[in-house]
Amino acid sequence: MAIYHLNHSMLSRSKGRSAVENAAYITGETLFESRRNLKANYKDRKNSIVSSKTLAPEHAPAEFHNTGVWDLLETFEDEYRYRHYKTDATRDTYINSAQTAQTIVAALPKELSIDVACELIIQFALDRFVSRGLVVTVVVRDDESNPHAHLQVSRRAVNEKGAFEMAKDRDIATRKSLLETRKLWADLTNHYLEREGFDARVTEKSFAELRLPRTPSRKIGWRFHKIKRESQKEESITLKESF
Repeated sequence: MAIYHLNHSMLSRSKGRSAVENAAYITGETLFESRRNLKANYKDRKNSIVSSKTLAPEHAPAEFHNTGVWDLLETFEDEYRYRHYKTDATRDTYINSAQTAQTIVAALPKELSIDVACELIIQFALDRFVSRGLVVTVVVRDDESNPHAHLQVSRRAVNEKGAFEMAKDRDIATRKSLLETRKLWADLTNHYLEREGFDARVTEKSFAELRLPRTPSRKIGWRFHKIKRESQKEESITLKESF
């Protein structure tokens, strides 16, 4: 049954998070971060990846259309501090607290084939983010029959000259815009479900908004089910050995 799940967060240096490291983590790649001379290796996470693409506006340079773009963005943030801030104190504050990207995790409808689900999430990324000049890395995973997508979205758009904008796209991260993003995901998901002949539909609205007397449940996730299955296997082996 199709469910609605779309979780937003920000990548911030103040929390020790890097756009390069996170891109490596969600794509299962090995990426290099120039500013810290750091190699992020997450090849062990490659197994359940169905699709991985980096999308950028057509006018963006070729190097913006692959995961190496996140190293360019991290480097740009360091250069930006010298252009925008005048004192060492303000520069240090910025370099240690800069937000580099928005991240999104979305549940994909099990009703859809994985190819159609990939088409859906790519369309979502193009319509909502790339259309604004932003860069997006989109990864589709199918962990333990739990199809879902990871999106990493740049805070800065690419201008017509092929460079990152000096001003971040702050509007896309406002509460109003986040609600619009959530609605677009529901609308697109329902469009694809209808197109593929399914009656199931999803909504971005809460139980309270729908006036349903229900309490939201906690998301358990595929890791819980994996641990549970492994525990049941161990119990089964123990029982067999006792006879």
